[in-house]
Amino acid sequence: METISTKKIMKIGVVVEDIEKSAKAYAELFGLEEPVIKVPDLSVPSTPDGPHTIYKGEYRTTGCKTAVIPVEPIYIELIEPLNHPSPWTEFQEKHQQGVHYLAFNIDGFAEHAAFMESKDMPVVQKTEKGHERYAYFDTEKTLGVTIEFKETGEKVGGVRND
Repeated sequence: METISTKKIMKIGVVVEDIEKSAKAYAELFGLEEPVIKVPDLSVPSTPDGPHTIYKGEYRTTGCKTAVIPVEPIYIELIEPLNHPSPWTEFQEKHQQGVHYLAFNIDGFAEHAAFMESKDMPVVQKTEKGHERYAYFDTEKTLGVTIEFKETGEKVGGVRND
């Protein structure tokens, strides 16, 4: 692999301090219905045998409130970190609010991760959900923003550790 397989951004992740306030403001500005704010169940442990998150090399139960703002041709994902070690809390401690990541749908998760490693941009967090997987890479110092790769659908086919 010589380059990332796509140039199409699918979403922009924005860390906010008050998701209810931010979601309402986006809805008013764009004439949208207020988005549903999702809150994860943090009582489910992260284990290798099921859906899981590995953050900085450790299985962790991380989470954040999220809301989707459907602007075209992409969408904005608002993120309010919960009090757990995560890329979102780290970003918020450093910057308070702002654009955290640019996300790209890719095919070939393992190959893309190896490519990023070869560019000295390792995985910071990887999450497996069974129907999808995504990872954040350590790109902020080099690119000014975190890069997320996401793979969904049949190609994921269950929980894998690649």
